[in-house]
Amino acid sequence: MVKYVIVTLFFLIFGNFSNYILAQEKYERESRLKQKYVPSNALNFIDSLSLKNKVKWYLEEGFESKSIEAKFKRNGEKHSIEFDIHGIIQDVEIEMKWNDLYMPFKNLIIKQLKEDCIKHKIVKTQIQYTGNQTALLLKLLSDVSVKDLTVKYEIILKCHCDKNTQLFEYLFNDNGQLIMATPIIFKPSNHLEY
Repeated sequence: MVKYVIVTLFFLIFGNFSNYILAQEKYERESRLKQKYVPSNALNFIDSLSLKNKVKWYLEEGFESKSIEAKFKRNGEKHSIEFDIHGIIQDVEIEMKWNDLYMPFKNLIIKQLKEDCIKHKIVKTQIQYTGNQTALLLKLLSDVSVKDLTVKYEIILKCHCDKNTQLFEYLFNDNGQLIMATPIIFKPSNHLEY
């Protein structure tokens, strides 16, 4: 136990990611979910959006949690709405282009990434909304600014540092301050790949 604490302190003091919270590794596995297994709360929320496009449902499993996710396209943008396993809404994520972020905000993110990575490549950028169900529904239906929502930005990127390249999920608040950086891991496959 003492060795573990010493090693952890060493990395916190001298590691690249010492100036912010480096969360435990993130693991997510998605598998398709038939609509008949989706809780009625989640189905009702999606139905209230009157979507024209097909909704794909997924079961998302992490190390310690499970959730249900509805994915669809609306107005040319990829949407993802996450619910807990009882159908209570957790958040709404809308994929956006990196270049659509306004410059001062983008510069804050770039500054952080340059501190953490020798080189980096943005893989995906999403805006994330959390709040109560009514406020989230209003945001999705009208796309107006809703004061009761928390806005965050999720950036998936490849970070190259110290002869390693790893995939990370960075989460920033709407002021460009880093909330969390999480290394993404993939479950080893149990079959041979050629």
